[in-house]
Amino acid sequence: MPEFSYKARLNTGALTSGTIAAGTAEQAAAMLRADGKFVVNISSKAAHEAAGAISLGGVKRKDVVTFCHQLGVMLDTGVPISEALDISAEQAGTPAFRNVIEDVAERVRSGGDLSSSLSAHPRVFPNLMISLVRAGEASGQLGAMLDRVSEHLQKQAANARKIKGALTYPAIMFAFVVLVTVFLLVFVLPRFANIFADRGAALPTPTLMLMAMSNSLIGWWWAWVAGLVVVGGTLWGMRQLESGRAMFDAVMLRLPVIGSLMRQVNLVRMTQTIGTLLEAGVPILDMVDIVRHVTPNRAYQQLWEKVDDQLRKGSQLSDGLRDTWLVPRAVVQMIYSGEKSGRMGPVINRVAAYTEDEFDTAVKNATQYIEPVMVVTVGGIVGFVAISLLLPIFSASSLAGGG
Repeated sequence: MPEFSYKARLNTGALTSGTIAAGTAEQAAAMLRADGKFVVNISSKAAHEAAGAISLGGVKRKDVVTFCHQLGVMLDTGVPISEALDISAEQAGTPAFRNVIEDVAERVRSGGDLSSSLSAHPRVFPNLMISLVRAGEASGQLGAMLDRVSEHLQKQAANARKIKGALTYPAIMFAFVVLVTVFLLVFVLPRFANIFADRGAALPTPTLMLMAMSNSLIGWWWAWVAGLVVVGGTLWGMRQLESGRAMFDAVMLRLPVIGSLMRQVNLVRMTQTIGTLLEAGVPILDMVDIVRHVTPNRAYQQLWEKVDDQLRKGSQLSDGLRDTWLVPRAVVQMIYSGEKSGRMGPVINRVAAYTEDEFDTAVKNATQYIEPVMVVTVGGIVGFVAISLLLPIFSASSLAGGG
């Protein structure tokens, strides 16, 4: 007989928990009520353990998007929520996600609402989704709200792909530059060094510099490897500290080209999230807390912490965003106009569309700027090495011709 984990309150109001054997969750709940316990939550022990293990990760965001869309369609067509969840579990893309949905279904059948059942898996279902589902439950428009969640998550995924696409090329080119340079210094230059040594001619400064670097890489390769490991480990350790993370994130925002992209993508995430939440009727303080978590850059998180503090003191949203370089003044002015007109939701959605257009433009510009820079960099390094190798040969030829 299956076992169910439960949480319940006694007649005294004290909270208790444990396991109980029963045929179904409904039977387990009935047994607990008969024992004088008020059931708070009950779920299959096996499903709960499996879901708990994978709630730390293992579920792709695209699976969550598909789940939201399918569940929204089924609810809009009149399918009961427990049945819709069972169907979604059968169609889940991975066993890990299937276990999560089965656990959510068990919690719903035990009397929990969908939003609280989803919140049991915070690493799978984002806060924004849970808040919108809660708003949909309150308004009776759960299906439509799930469609909105799906659309919002799809936009976030599309923006992430744009950033990844813009940065993949320079990353590959940088790796290519490093590999080509190491290959020339370790395998090509030593062959020329033997030729230069046999001739005994004085070598130009660029050639001497390359030979010194070559000898260093070949003779002290272990020191280079150890140094890279130490530097990488130090940077990683600093990144784990709050102060180090804030410093790294601030530096990223100020880098040429890349910094502009980072600012734009954070701005798009912010405005899209604000518009979606406000139109769904989510309270503004809850909205600020969610927005703070959808912007992973620490500088923006600190900005929203300041905004939250000012809102609690009676200020408006635009007041907290006004004195910062992280949000363009044009965006702040549009938000202020929405506050004054009482049409904050529609205005923010227009702002989101504006920032998304700006983001697309920034991605195109970055790609146009980065490509020629990387080509020139690769050409410059390879050209410098080639000239440094050829200079002694030209010098020897000139001396031989003069003699």
